[in-house]
Amino acid sequence: MAHSAQDTAEALRRSGTAVISDVFDNLGLTPPTLANDLWPTRGPGTSFAGPAYTVEGTSRLGPNRGDREKLQAIDDMPAGSVALWAGGDILGVCCFGDLLASAMKCRGVTGVIVDGGVRDLAYLRSLELPMLVRYRTPSQAIGRWKVTAAQVPVRVRGALADWVTVYPGDLLVADDDGAIAVPASLAGRVAELAAAWEAKDQGARRDILGGVKLLEALARHGAL
Repeated sequence: MAHSAQDTAEALRRSGTAVISDVFDNLGLTPPTLANDLWPTRGPGTSFAGPAYTVEGTSRLGPNRGDREKLQAIDDMPAGSVALWAGGDILGVCCFGDLLASAMKCRGVTGVIVDGGVRDLAYLRSLELPMLVRYRTPSQAIGRWKVTAAQVPVRVRGALADWVTVYPGDLLVADDDGAIAVPASLAGRVAELAAAWEAKDQGARRDILGGVKLLEALARHGAL
């Protein structure tokens, strides 16, 4: 039976980013792990997954005017998506703050990943919209950075490679271990393999906690 992108995203979230990464390794593919210095605004326990809604921008010095493209991108975000902000060459300024985050929350966005900065952090922590961000800053983007496109392929900083390319609709998964992108074309297969891998891990965990030695657990369950 076919599963929706949201069903597949939830299956991947339950399996977790570590298991998903192992599945990519087992397939002979480099895990598309996002940069390790992304951190959760709401602290430990952050966990979300959904189809990527991509937003890219670039540094742009100019008049102190608003960024209509940014507002339109947020207005167009569908419920259940993960908003991925690719800051590009952004340096020291924020992609958004309290009001725009409130709009994303109202739109039903599941989570946010920002390869760049945010501000109004105290409010963001109260919003119950989980986020992974690169940094926080009091400095606004108006006149310094602007959105150039939405729902296009974007490059964000990676952990195992310098850059990871994410396409609209790729599944983004985030938890306490970090974040990983799963190409839409592989999502169903990866979700299936991840569920089986997690079941194996659970069996090994039970055995080890029950006193089984590691080498015996390896023989029973495979790679540990």
